Amino acid sequence: MAEVGFFPKYEQKENRVTNYTLLVLKQLYNESPKLFQEFMVNLIKNDEHNIDVGVNFWQQKGYECDNGKSILDGVITQSAFTIFVETKLSDWFYSEQLNTHLSNLTKIEGKKIFLALCNFDGQKSDIFEKFMEEYKSATDIIFAYFDFGNFVDILKSLKQQIKTEHLTTIIDEFEEFLYNENLLPTWKYRLDVVNCAQTKNFVKTHFAYTCPEAKGHYKHSRSRYFGIYENKKVDTIAEIQGVCAIDKNDKIEVSWWDNDNCSEKEIIEKTKNLLNKIPDYRPIQVFLLDNIRDGVNFFKDSTGGMFGSKIYFNVDNSIKNIDDLFNTLHNKGWNNY
Repeated sequence: MAEVGFFPKYEQKENRVTNYTLLVLKQLYNESPKLFQEFMVNLIKNDEHNIDVGVNFWQQKGYECDNGKSILDGVITQSAFTIFVETKLSDWFYSEQLNTHLSNLTKIEGKKIFLALCNFDGQKSDIFEKFMEEYKSATDIIFAYFDFGNFVDILKSLKQQIKTEHLTTIIDEFEEFLYNENLLPTWKYRLDVVNCAQTKNFVKTHFAYTCPEAKGHYKHSRSRYFGIYENKKVDTIAEIQGVCAIDKNDKIEVSWWDNDNCSEKEIIEKTKNLLNKIPDYRPIQVFLLDNIRDGVNFFKDSTGGMFGSKIYFNVDNSIKNIDDLFNTLHNKGWNNY
């Protein structure tokens, strides 16, 4: 065990990442306990539970016991809480370790919080989801899991309230560190360009792209953006809200969705509304699109057409939305990327 510090002696990458993460939180707390509290509330996103950080001052506060009731002129209190943080560099949470952590956490007095930090890359951790469900009714522990991207986004949302330039610099450098270590969700900076020469009108009319639910060239890595390829260029881009798989019985299963901008329920409802419009072969996967932009002219500046049915482009992490992507790719050649 070691105190969090600026010069960690850990050799394992996971331990170093944890140290830097806790160090940022320590600096945030030193800036302001209430700012740290706001960060935790935004991170947990649990309406039923809250966390109170720092000292509270009360006047004329009453207490009652077997000997009677007393009114104190002044009371200074500080609520107890313990936060367990489990950090992974990949989505590899396993039940045995989680059970041990939770057993120990339940024995601690005060408010108990368990946070799982990982590069989920936008995917849900099935084992962690199952684990949370099992413990939710059995304990008073607050559960939350999040990826490094969520962590940084919440930190950056507090920047305007931070008064010291030192801390804002630390947050910027922490984000750069995570990006260089490939710990930010890669899907948020990926453009999936697909050959839609035969289906372009359908895609733009129904805001949906379909292909067989199969392995090989029909398998798509999760991406935030979708590009329609035709005649050696991408002239239309869109944001991917989510992807669903539909089996032979028209059962819909959500593969993933952009939970920052929509819900799983919305994705299912939109897919249901498309059932009588999409091709009737099964199984099939459906990409639900939004915020379509035309006139991009992101062109292939080498001889020949696109090799294969799709190609991926990784864009800079400074691109935050579809308009940023449009401005970056507008009238540019593929060789730039």
